[in-house]
Amino acid sequence: MKLATTALASLTTFIAFGALAGLTATGCAAKTNETSGDGNLGSTESQLVADDQEADNTDSNLESGVDEPLSGAIETDPGTPADGATDAELLDKVKTNAGKFFKPAGCITTTIDGNTATHVFKGCTGPYGLVSFNGTVVSTYLRADGKLTITHEAQGFSINGATISGSRTVVYTRSGTTITKARTGNWSGTTAKGKAISHQANFVTTYDASTKCITRDGSAQTTIGGREHERTITDYKRCGVGSLGCPESGEIVLSKTKSGDTMSLTIDFLGGTAYSVTGPNGKSITLQLVCQE
Repeated sequence: MKLATTALASLTTFIAFGALAGLTATGCAAKTNETSGDGNLGSTESQLVADDQEADNTDSNLESGVDEPLSGAIETDPGTPADGATDAELLDKVKTNAGKFFKPAGCITTTIDGNTATHVFKGCTGPYGLVSFNGTVVSTYLRADGKLTITHEAQGFSINGATISGSRTVVYTRSGTTITKARTGNWSGTTAKGKAISHQANFVTTYDASTKCITRDGSAQTTIGGREHERTITDYKRCGVGSLGCPESGEIVLSKTKSGDTMSLTIDFLGGTAYSVTGPNGKSITLQLVCQE
């Protein structure tokens, strides 16, 4: 595996911030060019990275374009879901605040029936530069035992060129100034590039409003274009800065199994701008992120 500094720095910035914008996505994620065939990574590693980017793009779009706007949150604090003294007050905030995330006015219509909200999108432009929201998301809201559980279900819902069917369940809990968001998902469809994709994920993210610290752990399994891979995130932490800030710690492992053999890339954040990458041959190098300390 060949690891050119500039290409891998760009690649890892995307992995770190595109996937881990976290509970409060506060800006557009850094982007990178696909590296397949550019000579910087071996072909197998390049395909793994490209598949992971494409899958994560789709899942991140759903998180910042569906999970947060349909939680009853407000635009200035999208990671904090609605609260209220009664379920009716909660659902009223869901209906009122959802439309504030999307343009033009009236492109999303929300109808409340009991504890279920039906959100119909027609040509909406969403947050963080996301475009072309079309279709229906049915969301069920349940408050019990100090938790807010929201389940989103959709069939053929389109966002930013991807078309998705399936469900996502987000469970919010609060302790003092810290909000914990546990998200599970199981969906399939096509990516913006027209590739068949199926995706299962389980992530836990915390956000402390007093320290501005975000943590994230979890894993996702994806089949895309007939290829299977997994992403595992452990002990990721970023504090005091926006989505392009430097992580304090964390590890990301990208892996795929073929014919019984597993190949993986491991990325470790070392604090500040430094991070290391370990390839399938065990060789490790230390590089620098472009991020805000």
